[in-house]
Amino acid sequence: MKPETMIAGIGSPHGDDRVGWEIANAIQSRTSDRASVRLVRTPDELLDWLEGIQELVICDACQGAGEVGSVHQWEWPCADLESISWSGTHNLSLLAVLALARQLDRLPASVWIWGVEVQQVQPDQPMSNAVMAGATSAAESICKALSIPQNETEKQHA
Repeated sequence: MKPETMIAGIGSPHGDDRVGWEIANAIQSRTSDRASVRLVRTPDELLDWLEGIQELVICDACQGAGEVGSVHQWEWPCADLESISWSGTHNLSLLAVLALARQLDRLPASVWIWGVEVQQVQPDQPMSNAVMAGATSAAESICKALSIPQNETEKQHA
């Protein structure tokens, strides 16, 4: 049976822009059949995977929401999202893809966007420590929100 929740990490291999992928990978290591996890380079790739999805959790880099590494959560639609810059050079912006999915009647009933504030997205740069910490915090918060249990190593340290 296909999970009704999809977690989509949007990113690229360029510096802090990989934060969406890092969050999704951290969640994938903790979930089995509770949610499907996808790594995407551009938001328009989401349109291919929405069939049968009731809850969509999007993880992406953002700018303009706070200090570098800070974690933010929005339920879509939300007017506050208009003032946020999303990572990368996407052909269609994240907000445009969500609006298109709604027009095509393919939008899940629940859409959550988790953003981590980034600074540098240059090629051949590593993720900054602040953004890596934000990715860890975001993954924890998403797992709690979705009731995904801690993995075994985290349980031992808790």
